[in-house]
Amino acid sequence: MQIEIEKILVDIIQKQMNLPDNWGTTPKGDVIPCVSIYAQNIKLFNTDRIQITVKTVSTHDYSNRLTYQSTENSVNEIQYLNQQRVMQVDVYSRNNEARQRFYEVIFALNSTYSQQMQDKYAFKLASISNGTNLSGLDGGSDINRFTITFNAIIYYEKITPVDYYNDFTTTIHNPKGQFGEFTITEKET
Repeated sequence: MQIEIEKILVDIIQKQMNLPDNWGTTPKGDVIPCVSIYAQNIKLFNTDRIQITVKTVSTHDYSNRLTYQSTENSVNEIQYLNQQRVMQVDVYSRNNEARQRFYEVIFALNSTYSQQMQDKYAFKLASISNGTNLSGLDGGSDINRFTITFNAIIYYEKITPVDYYNDFTTTIHNPKGQFGEFTITEKET
């Protein structure tokens, strides 16, 4: 995967729910996000319209491998990582739009476009999700809030050229002093 999964999910949700890039700006000039990656510095609830955030809740690495690949001119270190993530999508609004449309997020994540993005970027989203109504969480601010969590399986690969020596000279010592010097070489197959 060469792009953050959160960015991909923002794109999928925005396209499949036919949402604009943003709802304009506040009188102070702050952009009012429509679908965004969750961040502490993004101001939410400054519109009555639906707002959606995407974030990673937790990760679990279940495969981390290292291999080497020889080419004519160099050797590459290839690292592979398979990771399971719990993703969270929060749907907010001051009007009823969040309550009326939060299920569309689940449709968006299981759409054909989503499947195409999963194939393109080598990840897999679970088709079963959990939704929770957290509307009373923000006290008297009268915000409809729904949280959807689901699992994602992600594959990462990193290729780095490295110095690789397949033969070298070494000296072996015993308790009485130097024992001998010899060269270790890679066996030809």
